[in-house]
Amino acid sequence: MDSPAWMFTKALSHRQKVTRLYKRCLREVDNWYGGNNLEVRFQKCIIRARFDANKDEIDTRKSQILLADGCRQLWEKRHFKPFRFALDPGGSSYDRERESPDEIVDSDQWTLAEREQFPYYFNTREQRKKELLAHWAKIEKAWDEEIASIQTQLPAAAPTVSK
Repeated sequence: MDSPAWMFTKALSHRQKVTRLYKRCLREVDNWYGGNNLEVRFQKCIIRARFDANKDEIDTRKSQILLADGCRQLWEKRHFKPFRFALDPGGSSYDRERESPDEIVDSDQWTLAEREQFPYYFNTREQRKKELLAHWAKIEKAWDEEIASIQTQLPAAAPTVSK
């Protein structure tokens, strides 16, 4: 897998590992036989048959060995230049869509002549900024009230048991 080890937060079950191996195998078939749809379908059917042949394996040691062997075979037969989606890490367009900072369209940087060309935009922008600030002020007030009520409340005394 291409994800770093620190991204995983829980142990995977055997079924999840096999499912991920199967998906990676199908991706490898797409990498090797990219444009030929008939060959791709044929190879995917062969892979499915190989997985189906061992799906009812009861012996856990044998299933672990089969999983390790499948991972080894996938590693040995991986494509030298795998397909990457454009916006994925390693893709041709990865990290190209940058969020422009809000200062670019801030009304203080525009000249009066430029602001007069787009009055609706700048008026609406100022209105939205005021609404946003009012909304955050309301949230801060609610939080302050909540914190004040927590700090002034005394914890309930634990009942004492007399013997």
